[in-house]
Amino acid sequence: MVTMQQIAEACGVSRGTVDRALHNKPGIRPEVAARIQEKAREMGYISARLMPAMLKTWKIGVVLHSGSSGFVRNLAALFENLPDKDLLPVQIILRTMDGVDIQHQLALIDELVDIEQIDGLALMPLANSQIRDKINELSEKKGIPVVTLNTDISDANRIAYIGPDNIASGRSAAGLMGLVTAGAGHILPILGQQSGHYADSQRLTGFLEEMGEHFPGAVVLQPECCFLDNQLAQRLVTRAIQSDPELTGIYITSVGRSGVARALRQSGMSGKIHVIMHDITPPNLQLIREGVVDFVIGQDVETQGTRPIHVLYDFLSNHHLPEERVQIMDISIRFRCNIPEA
Repeated sequence: MVTMQQIAEACGVSRGTVDRALHNKPGIRPEVAARIQEKAREMGYISARLMPAMLKTWKIGVVLHSGSSGFVRNLAALFENLPDKDLLPVQIILRTMDGVDIQHQLALIDELVDIEQIDGLALMPLANSQIRDKINELSEKKGIPVVTLNTDISDANRIAYIGPDNIASGRSAAGLMGLVTAGAGHILPILGQQSGHYADSQRLTGFLEEMGEHFPGAVVLQPECCFLDNQLAQRLVTRAIQSDPELTGIYITSVGRSGVARALRQSGMSGKIHVIMHDITPPNLQLIREGVVDFVIGQDVETQGTRPIHVLYDFLSNHHLPEERVQIMDISIRFRCNIPEA
């Protein structure tokens, strides 16, 4: 007969850890519990009495906006192909929307709750009080835990936020811009959208604060918005180049990268005007290789695309709130000296 001690030895953990995993007790990470439960099944330990509880599959909905973004496509791929989903008894139901329409996001959430009957929700929230109220309704009235990712609504009743500090990211962009331009010339910010997405506004806030405090000799021009339209971004930058001989830098808060790159190439200003943007994706790294972009600021897509599922699973299975309710991603920076070869 297989014992807990034998399972512990096979898994390289203590007997107490095995006991917690097999009886859904607190004090164990969900991925460790899932691995122990799988080993117990392989060794023939789990009884028919314990099997139903352990094999319960939690339905976790995921809603992402700005689906045309390379970063969001990477996020979606991580959720769809969760590396350890075979160990975690979860079913992930993903919904991705192209734009930032509030009613669209609300409709997708309602579909997941009412039709798919999800147990938990991982949400990339739009910047709107209706979304905050929906999170509170799910948590307080329907008992559905919510984890926000990438952007947060801090006064909503979510069990955790997992993502970047976007104001700090904007400050980092300004610090880099100030260095490469020697704190002089005109800097043009390009926004992806004017409302709906916290990242654009928060990054711009951080950028303006840092430039004003530490690089007062540079002139930050009135921000332009491309409204998720790369062709518009191209025309905006082309006009700026033609009308402003003192243009020395462009800061892209989210979308518009390919349009900006085309404008710089076609005008012959590629490499002469400094460009800083966000999200470490293959197309963005290629722009660094081509000398179009100086720096790309990253935000750890791998953690944002996996940890929300673990946090929700642990809460649903063990009623555990994460020790850190706000989990901020490290800011990473890529430039020509630290990117892999194509």
